[in-house]
Amino acid sequence: MNPSDHQEALTYQVFTLMDLLQSYGVQEIVISPGSRSTPLALAAELHPDIHTHIHPDERSAGFFALGLAKLEHTPVGLICTSGTAAANYLPAIAEADLSHIPLVALTADRPHELRDVGAPQAINQQNMYRNYVRYYTELPIADVHESHPNLLETKVMQCVQYLKGAEMGPVHINVPIREPLMPDMTRTDYFFRSEKGMQQYSIVPDGDIHLEGHGIVLIGETVESLDCITPILDRENLTVIADPRQHIRRDMTGVITHQDLIFNSMDADQFDRLEREADFIVRIGEPLTSKATNKFLARTGIPQYVISEHQALKTFPVAPKEAYVGTISAIMKSIRFTSAGRGPKEWLTALDGRISRRIEKYISDYDDEGRFMYEIMRHTPAQRALFLSNSMPIRDGERYDLENTQRIYANRGANGIDGVVSTALGMAVKTPLTLVIGDIALYHDMNGLIMSKLEDIDINIIVFNNNGGGIFSFLPQNDNQEHFERLFGTPLDLDFKHAAALYNFNYMHTDKVEDITDGLMNRKGRNIIEIKTDRVANAASHQDLRRQIEDVVKSVEI
Repeated sequence: MNPSDHQEALTYQVFTLMDLLQSYGVQEIVISPGSRSTPLALAAELHPDIHTHIHPDERSAGFFALGLAKLEHTPVGLICTSGTAAANYLPAIAEADLSHIPLVALTADRPHELRDVGAPQAINQQNMYRNYVRYYTELPIADVHESHPNLLETKVMQCVQYLKGAEMGPVHINVPIREPLMPDMTRTDYFFRSEKGMQQYSIVPDGDIHLEGHGIVLIGETVESLDCITPILDRENLTVIADPRQHIRRDMTGVITHQDLIFNSMDADQFDRLEREADFIVRIGEPLTSKATNKFLARTGIPQYVISEHQALKTFPVAPKEAYVGTISAIMKSIRFTSAGRGPKEWLTALDGRISRRIEKYISDYDDEGRFMYEIMRHTPAQRALFLSNSMPIRDGERYDLENTQRIYANRGANGIDGVVSTALGMAVKTPLTLVIGDIALYHDMNGLIMSKLEDIDINIIVFNNNGGGIFSFLPQNDNQEHFERLFGTPLDLDFKHAAALYNFNYMHTDKVEDITDGLMNRKGRNIIEIKTDRVANAASHQDLRRQIEDVVKSVEI
C-alpha cells in the first residue's frame, strides 16, 4: 500500500467509526492525549455532532465518562493511546459493568508486527477487560480491501446492541493503527449519517403472576423511572421500602426509608411477627445499600421474587424463589396482587415515622458527621442532586435523610472509593450537584479535580476529614487497637486547602453545624468545604443515636 492509500484507508476507518457510533447515540467522548490514538482523537474532535472532553489522566477519565453517562444512561465514548494507558480504564469499566452504564472504550493499539517483540508502549490489549464488558472486538488494520466498509458497519452494529436495554453495559473496541498516524482532516464528508435511534424493547415474562396476601416491596436503584407504577404500589397490602438511590421515594407517600435502622434494631419477636404477617417479598432493581436489610433478606423464610431490568441477574443476598427479567413497569402491571387480612404495613410505616421524629427531636444534641449530613440534606434544594461517596456518606445519607427530596446517586456497582470525584464531576456537567465525600476517597481521586478547572464545571464538594478511614471504626477491626491505626485507620494528615488552591477551588473549612446554611449549600462556582471531625467521637455518637432508635423500634408491641 502506498502512503496515500494508507492515509485514505486510515481516514476512512476512523472517520466512519466515529460517524457510525455517533449515529447510534455516542455523542460525547472523553479523550486522553496520546500518540497512537491520534487518528481516533482527531476524528472525534472534527465530528460536528460529537462533543469531546479532554482528560489527561485515563484512570479518572474512565470515571468522568461514567459520570457523564450515569444521569440518563446515554452512551459515552473513551479514547486513549496504547499500553498501560488502556489498563487505567479497568476500575471504571468494572463499575460500569456492575452499574449497567454504557461506555464505549476505544483503545488505540500497536499493529501486529510490534506486539510481543519488545516494542515500546505495547502490552496485550486484546480483550483486556474481558470480565467486565458485554462485547469486544478488534478492528483490522485499515486497508483498502472492499470488505472493509461492511465489516466496520457490522462491528459497530453488533457493539451498540449493548448500549441500551436488558444487557446494557460497557463495550470495548481495540484499534491497531500503523504509522503514519495523521488522517486526512479534510475528509469530513465521511460524516454524513443521521441519528438512527435505538430500538426500545419491552420485555414481559409469559404467564400469569399472582401474589396473594401481604407483601414487602424493596426497591433498589433502577434505570427505569418507576413513577408510573406508584398506583400499583400504593395498596394496603404492600409495604414499600426504598433505597436512597431510588427516586420514587421523593414523590410516593408511605415509603419506608429508615429500613437500615429498623432491621438493625428489631428483636427476635418482632422478626417473628414480620414472618407471620408477610406472605411474600418482591425485590426490584439493584440490591439495597443497607447491610441490615440484606441480612434480614438472607435469613427470612418469606418467599422472595426478584424483578430485574437486566439479564445479569443480581440475586444478592439470597437466591429468590422466582426471578423475572424485563421492563419493570410492564412486569409489575402483569402481576395480580390480592390481599387478605391485616399485614405489617401499618406498624412498619408508623415506626418509620416515629424514627424520623426521634431523630428530628434529638439531632441537635450531636455535632458528628451524621448531624452534618442531616443539615446538608435539609439545606440542599430539591433540584440539586447529591452524590454520596462510599463508604460512610452513603450510609449516613440513608440514616439521616428526613426530607427525601433530592435525587441521590452513588457508585454502588463495585462499592469502591475509586473515581468518586471524577464520576461526580461527569454528572455535574449535566445537573447542579453536591458531592459528599470522605478524606480518603477524595485523596484517592484528587487528580480528577482537574476537570472542574479545565472545563469550568461548577460543583460543591463537601469533604469529611476525619483523618482516615471512618468506616473501619464501625467494624470488628476496631477491636484490635494495636494494629488498627496503621492498617485501617490510616491517618493521612491532609489539609485540603492546598488541593483547593492547586485546582482553583474556593475553599472554606468548618467544624460548626451552624455554618451549614442554605447560602453555603447553594454556592455557585467550584467549592470545597472541609469539615474536620474526630473518628472516635463520631463512631461513639453514631452508636448513641442508634441506641435511641433501638428504644423506638423495640417499643412496638408484638
